[in-house]
Amino acid sequence: MQTMQARHHDESRPRQEPGMVLVVEDDEDIAHLLCYSLRKNRVPVAVAHDGLTAFALVEQLRPALVLLDLMLPRIDGHEVCRLIRSHPDRDLAGTPVVMLSALSAPQDIEKGMGLGANAYFAKPYSVKDVVTATMEWLGGTGERLKAQG
Repeated sequence: MQTMQARHHDESRPRQEPGMVLVVEDDEDIAHLLCYSLRKNRVPVAVAHDGLTAFALVEQLRPALVLLDLMLPRIDGHEVCRLIRSHPDRDLAGTPVVMLSALSAPQDIEKGMGLGANAYFAKPYSVKDVVTATMEWLGGTGERLKAQG
């Protein structure tokens, strides 16, 4: 069962166009599939396989959106999201974060959204759905993302 929740896109946040996406996923096969699918849609991507590297790349690359796995080595995705949201640079703190996780219980989704995630896809999710949502978000139509159960 796939679960996805979303909040509205903040149109006031300046974005890079077409928008680079940071894929944060410790499973190299899943990371490769997400990157391949995004690149096929002409979306520039960067990849991190652990939480510390992810946060460093967020600061360095300033992606338009972060696809963030939660169960990561070094620091988990929850902490990465906390670090992004508490960053003193308000633009960076407003970077859209889409959580991707095997944690699919309602309390897990609530926790992720409560930390400031803009959307949450529970595994097993459809890569096509994640890419479609990402493309909508990058196109400024993130408000079309709807909660699914």
